[in-house]
Amino acid sequence: MPVFFICFIVFIIWFRVKMKRSNSSVSEENEAFWEREKQANFARTRDISTLDYLTVADTQLPFSASDASLDEREADLEQQVRETSKRKMLNLSAYSNTDLKEQYGIANLEELSNCDQNFLLFIRALANWGAYLYEAEDLSRSRQIMEYSRSIGSDISSVYTTLGNIYAREGDMAKVDELIDEVEQSDFSLKNTIIKQLKLCKLEY
Repeated sequence: MPVFFICFIVFIIWFRVKMKRSNSSVSEENEAFWEREKQANFARTRDISTLDYLTVADTQLPFSASDASLDEREADLEQQVRETSKRKMLNLSAYSNTDLKEQYGIANLEELSNCDQNFLLFIRALANWGAYLYEAEDLSRSRQIMEYSRSIGSDISSVYTTLGNIYAREGDMAKVDELIDEVEQSDFSLKNTIIKQLKLCKLEY
């Protein structure tokens, strides 16, 4: 029997064994997930009124004193931030729906999901406003917005890259390195891209 044919047979057997083990592992994981989901659906409802909801004071952000001094685009961006900042918000990015049901009960899932969605809309509005001001060379206000966004746990890439550019332009490379370290330790979906752009900041200024 040719050596090639023997090797091919051995490979087929090995491949089938690996596939069987893999399928078994996936099946076990699925069963564990659905069992956890089942248990979560019957978790006791808990009080969520004392959770750490995000509250935003007008003094924390550089709003203009009058819309009359703004162009139409900036006025719209400020208005979006004002509107979203008044909503009930929670940063729940670290939790899955199953986690939330287990901890607070299924009856609270919709309310918690709404609070999380409000937070996402808020940080997106902040990022858009801060990016606009950066492009308009209003670095001081852009920096204030982006640093606030960072402080409340925003994971939007432009928050970090805009701050990186501002710090680099100011000659503060230590702060750029601080951003790089923070992103490296995060679980951001665009983590590698952000780090690459932050490193480029240090070379461009």
